[in-house]
Amino acid sequence: MNAPRTTAFALLMGVLFLVLPPRQAAGQTDPTPGPITALIDAYVQVRLNDGTLKYGRLVDVSEADVMLDILGLGMTEIPKYLVQNIEPVELDTRELAQGYKNVSNQPSRYFFAPSGFQLEQGEGYFQSNIALNSISYGFTDRFTGGLLVSVLGAGLTAKFGGQVAENVHMSFGGLATIDYYGALDRPLVLGFANVTFGDQNKNLTLNVGVGNKFEDGYRYSGITSDSVFVESTWNPPGYWQTEFFASRGHQQYQNPVLLNLSAMLPLTENRWFITENYLVIPTFQRQVSEDFVPPLAVYSPNTVIPASAEAQPGGGISLGIRSYNRRTGWLWDYGLAGVFGDGFGFPLPWFSFTLEF
Repeated sequence: MNAPRTTAFALLMGVLFLVLPPRQAAGQTDPTPGPITALIDAYVQVRLNDGTLKYGRLVDVSEADVMLDILGLGMTEIPKYLVQNIEPVELDTRELAQGYKNVSNQPSRYFFAPSGFQLEQGEGYFQSNIALNSISYGFTDRFTGGLLVSVLGAGLTAKFGGQVAENVHMSFGGLATIDYYGALDRPLVLGFANVTFGDQNKNLTLNVGVGNKFEDGYRYSGITSDSVFVESTWNPPGYWQTEFFASRGHQQYQNPVLLNLSAMLPLTENRWFITENYLVIPTFQRQVSEDFVPPLAVYSPNTVIPASAEAQPGGGISLGIRSYNRRTGWLWDYGLAGVFGDGFGFPLPWFSFTLEF
């Protein structure tokens, strides 16, 4: 090679060295400053080309991969060609307690019983176990309303409350339902008040409720003495038949008092132990008078008609697991409940699935 050609080649190589960036070694972090490298160690949302979202702490970004620390999964390498964009995630106190955004343990309820925690304004969820379906929505940070639809009837729910001290929340509200078949004389109504101790991840709730009267749950039916009158009828061949009738009577009813103790305990980052336990006690006896139309035939002016049913204490004990599926966003509750009453008891399986919105 002659001197002019050698000089030209050297100049060309020098220009290429100055213009072209040096090749990075495998696994070397992209040194180019920019929005992605600025998010290292921050909680981010990674959107993939197929629309899937991944949440976690951004650990590293290389030529080939994005390294994400996903809660419950650990270090996860995502091929860079699958990534559409990476954005920071604003975490509030609730999300920090849960680990990162869009992972919830549904602190406002257990299997069914409410806690003292409220849904935040604009939050909601749909819960179903096929036979019983409900929708709840946070109209404000202190008021949650909902709708129930089951195979037996439908109803409305309401809950008002909030934080009253550190790690102490209280709420009160009610449930009103009607059946489709007319088996109930009136809507079933239950009012409740509760107090919850603990945070949204680990807590204990004491709930007290009072319902309207038990159907056929009175102790006795009596006849008001001044309402009894006598009718005598001549029956051939020669005797009088005397009958007593009552135009007014009274009944003594019972109202159910419901005591509920529920708790939630985290097992892993996306799984919780739940227990929900009830005791129903007939109490608050009250007397109600009514007119008999037509008049009721009785045997004597002092007749006392035995009650058709007398309500007895009963309740239930349940244990189960709540699991969050990060891929689908669904919460799954499953467990076993034992129901007991006056001389009987039997187990029941429980499951439900919940989607937040």
